[in-house]
Amino acid sequence: MVNQEDPRVLRTRQLIRAAFRDLLRRKGFDEITIKDIAQKATINRATFYAHFEDKYALLDEVTEQAFHEMIPEQVANAQEFTDEICDQLILLTHQYIVNFYRICRMDSNSMATLVDEKIKKMLQQTIESIFLKGDTHHGADRHHIKIMAAMTGSAIYGAAHYWLNVEEKDRTDVLVDIVRPYVMNGLGLCVHSFCIFLFLPAIMP
Repeated sequence: MVNQEDPRVLRTRQLIRAAFRDLLRRKGFDEITIKDIAQKATINRATFYAHFEDKYALLDEVTEQAFHEMIPEQVANAQEFTDEICDQLILLTHQYIVNFYRICRMDSNSMATLVDEKIKKMLQQTIESIFLKGDTHHGADRHHIKIMAAMTGSAIYGAAHYWLNVEEKDRTDVLVDIVRPYVMNGLGLCVHSFCIFLFLPAIMP
C-alpha cells in the first residue's frame, strides 16, 4: 500500500493522470492499455498497479478530480440551494461536459457511460451536501434528501448534456433561464409534498 501523502507518490500519480489525459486525446479509451499509460508516464507496469487497480479506476479519479477543480468556492461552501447556486451548478456541469468531450475521444460507449454516471453521482453528492447544511429541508429524513438530490442532479445533467447539440449551444444563459425554474419549482413541490407527508398523520383523526 502506497503512502498517499508521500510527495513522490503524489508526483507519480500526477504523471500517470497526465499521461492518461494525453492518451485520451489521441486514442479511444478501449484502445488504451496499461502499457501505453506506463510508457507515457515513464514508469513500469508494477508502479502503475501500485497506484491504480486498472484504467477504469484511473478514469474514475481523473473524472472526479477535474469535476472538483471546477466547483466554485461559493458552491462548495453554500449553506442553501439558492437560484444563484443552481445557476452555477448548471453552468459548471455544462462546461465540464464540453471540456471532457473536447479533450477526450468519446468513441467508447463504456467510457461515455462511466463518465456520465460519475458526473451525475458527484453532482448529486454536491447538491446533497448543500441540502444537509441548509435549513430548507429541516426535518426531512436522509432518504428524502437523497431522492431530491438525485432528481435535481439528474435534471441538471440531462439538460446540460442535451444542450451540447442545440443550435444555440453557446448561449448558456438561455440554458440557465430554461432549467432553473424547473429545478427550483420542482424542489418547492418536493418540500411541499414532504411537509404534507410528515404532518398529515398528526392532523388526521
